[in-house]
Amino acid sequence: MGPAICDPQSLLEGLNPQQEKAVKCYKQALLIGAGAGSGKTRVLTRRIAWMLAHGIWASSILAITFTNKAAAEMRERLVSLVGPEAEHMWISTFHSACVRILRRDGKEIGLKSGFSIYDTADSERLIKLIAADLNIDTKRYTPRMLLGKISDCKNSLTSWKDQLKAANCDYTPGQRGYQVGSGDIDEMTAVVYAEYQHRLALANAVDFDDLIMRTVELLQICPTVSEYYRHKFRYIFVDEYQDTNHAQYVLVRELSGVDSGELPDPRQKGAGRVGPSWITVVGDSDQSIYAFRGADIRNIQDFEQDFPNAQTIMLEQNYRSTQTILNAANAVISKNENRKPKKLWSDLGEGDKIIGYAADDERQEAGWIANEIARIHTEENVAYRDIAIMYRANAQSRALEEAMINANLPYQLIGGTKFYERREVKDAIAYLQAIVNPADNVNMRRIFNVPKRGLGARAEGLVAGYADAHGITFFEAVERMERIEGMTGRIAKPLEAFRDLMHGLADFAKEHDSKPSEVVAEVLSQSGLLEGLQRSEDPQDASRVDNLSQLQSVAAEFEQNTPDATLAGFLETTALVADSDQLPGEDEDSGKVTMMTLHTAKGLEYPYVFLTGMEQGTFPHQRAMENTGELAEERRLAYVGITRAKRRLYVTRAATRSQWGQSDAMLPSQFLDEIPDGLIDWKRREANIERMRAGWQNDDDDDEYGDWGDDDFGPTTFGGAAYGSSSHGSGSHGSRSSYGSSYGGSSYGGSSYGTAYGSSRSTYGSGHASGNSRSSYGSRSGSSTYGSYGSSRSSYGSGKPSGKSGRVATRRVKPKDLTKPASAGSGAGGNGLSIGDFQIGDRITHDRYGMGKIVETKDAGTNSVITVDFGSDGVRRLLIREAPIEKL
Repeated sequence: MGPAICDPQSLLEGLNPQQEKAVKCYKQALLIGAGAGSGKTRVLTRRIAWMLAHGIWASSILAITFTNKAAAEMRERLVSLVGPEAEHMWISTFHSACVRILRRDGKEIGLKSGFSIYDTADSERLIKLIAADLNIDTKRYTPRMLLGKISDCKNSLTSWKDQLKAANCDYTPGQRGYQVGSGDIDEMTAVVYAEYQHRLALANAVDFDDLIMRTVELLQICPTVSEYYRHKFRYIFVDEYQDTNHAQYVLVRELSGVDSGELPDPRQKGAGRVGPSWITVVGDSDQSIYAFRGADIRNIQDFEQDFPNAQTIMLEQNYRSTQTILNAANAVISKNENRKPKKLWSDLGEGDKIIGYAADDERQEAGWIANEIARIHTEENVAYRDIAIMYRANAQSRALEEAMINANLPYQLIGGTKFYERREVKDAIAYLQAIVNPADNVNMRRIFNVPKRGLGARAEGLVAGYADAHGITFFEAVERMERIEGMTGRIAKPLEAFRDLMHGLADFAKEHDSKPSEVVAEVLSQSGLLEGLQRSEDPQDASRVDNLSQLQSVAAEFEQNTPDATLAGFLETTALVADSDQLPGEDEDSGKVTMMTLHTAKGLEYPYVFLTGMEQGTFPHQRAMENTGELAEERRLAYVGITRAKRRLYVTRAATRSQWGQSDAMLPSQFLDEIPDGLIDWKRREANIERMRAGWQNDDDDDEYGDWGDDDFGPTTFGGAAYGSSSHGSGSHGSRSSYGSSYGGSSYGGSSYGTAYGSSRSTYGSGHASGNSRSSYGSRSGSSTYGSYGSSRSSYGSGKPSGKSGRVATRRVKPKDLTKPASAGSGAGGNGLSIGDFQIGDRITHDRYGMGKIVETKDAGTNSVITVDFGSDGVRRLLIREAPIEKL
């Protein structure tokens, strides 16, 4: 036991009862189920400090997070709680911890300590080289796609040997002249994977996934190494446990020794020196949103089964959001099955209602958002930095950006080209990597002719061919240039200059290894990278010079903040920077509105949040509509988005959205249905196109949704641009009328109304079964979706069958009287049906799904929906006004 560091009771000040219980818990395995905004980082750091205050050695603690920013925040908080003793802990990301382990003990599995770490661009470049040698069509099978499949293998701890065996393939890494069958993707993946690992080994390099996989390999095949770390780390803490993949899960088990069979010493207090380590994990299964990266929600769901005598403590008090926002989040996430019950609550009061807006299309949606931002900035004194716009997919940002630009509003788009991905920065780092590790063929070949020095494709081919033929590295072949056949004087001279340059830079780096900034300066000067950009008259090259200057500043900062700094250490920090590490800091006043995807937004919070694109097929995403497991993840993503808002939440949608060159009709997101209607103040509940489809003709009548003129954004123009000046058509049904707003020079609805309700492709219920979609953890196959037409093109009122099957609908539908407007409550649609026609238990037939039983009804006027169980075809949510159904 170590010395007590601080007063234990001081660590409990300001904690609520559940937080205090989690801090003081004396258990070998503890799961802290931390809801959004429940103060999990505070609890985790206080728990670590509590351990130290009771005599636990700081050096026996391993705390793992997912980002460098989170690790730095945890370290700062612990320093403030326990002082310099915090420096003796390992507080890092999974990848950083694995790098430290592999640098020390990687030699046991063939890794030299100076190995390179490839980022995605480096890995794709290597895959491209391999594909060229194997005659793989990289247009059809892109390096990114192949790398993704390899990454999936590594995340599941499937080795290249196992993959070759599974594909029944006899390929030997390094084999020349092998031809891959163009139609066999499994064989192709296995062969490329095997060759990829072979070339990584030759280059003494690893990629990001290798950092985890190779560490697991090391711990599993080297008992002495495993025992060393198992006895070193007696207390393990893992943050964001719901985001771990299978490889990370196995790594935690290996480090904790839970499967080692070693028994604890009953005489020792706490974890003692032998036996399984004590493990604390913090996470929220309701925020597990990274399945596409390999995250396995079962890791947190099954924690109590995976670790003996585990205890779970739930944190449900939210310190971030108003109760209205939390009520919406609770309502949405409660629809997910097989989750631990958890209901967030706050003592911050009810707060503002959620603001809703239904636009005619994405341009009008973006215009309204820009106008509202300008309004609250002007009228409510809301700082731009306190506002965030979030969306499901990056493609949605275009219309939003245009609106922000037109309104002259400052914004920053998170998720653009990262600093370390910029070409000039990558070139400079490639030089540094090649200096530290001359065996790194990928980076050596990247800089071979950068800047241009007369060493083109022919010269590179000569050197690479000689290297392959003699089983040596690319640079070793450069050093033997005199022996290469076909070498001409025209190639030999610049090649000799390149060889001398690299020797000179390597010598300089050895002499100045503790000064990475000086090495960076030398590389920029001697390589010609800086001079070439400085001489350029291209205005963009001036910003590239600034980026190189910034790189040198980053190196200088690393020197100042890192004891025993080295060039290899600096390169390691640049390689391990995550996307989220480059997000603006909480206290940083950017003076701009932040725009980002919902996946990027996790862990962040803003007083004012706009949740956009709330439509079926947009959010939830189209591919999730036919898979219950994927739909559950989309719902968790909605929960994350809602809980980013502190003070006021906006939800917006578009009735039509342009996709693939066509305007698609979009149904309101089912997540909007799941939010209690009393929580939302709809500024505009329905778009014009939706009202017109419902048969409303009298544009002078007011109703609960406002009159026809409510699609303009008010008489006031904010932000220097006017949005939504309306141009309403006066023609009757059947005439060609231009209706809706004119935004950005675009006229909404210039379609022939009456012959067909627009030419847009209907996506009300893409009923395709995604046969190759992954079933998520044993979820039932029937998914709850808005299903009506599938992806068929619908021509309303044309009398033609809309389904791809060609079957003619035989529904008995009374002709609709177009002279009478439909009431808001009736919601009668093009098929003459309304919500009043249906009750739970009624049976219907559907043109595609056959007979079904109604299990739920929802009265939402013209957007009324019934939920129908079609048996083997699953549970479908149908928009009554459009569904090809008949009541039996």
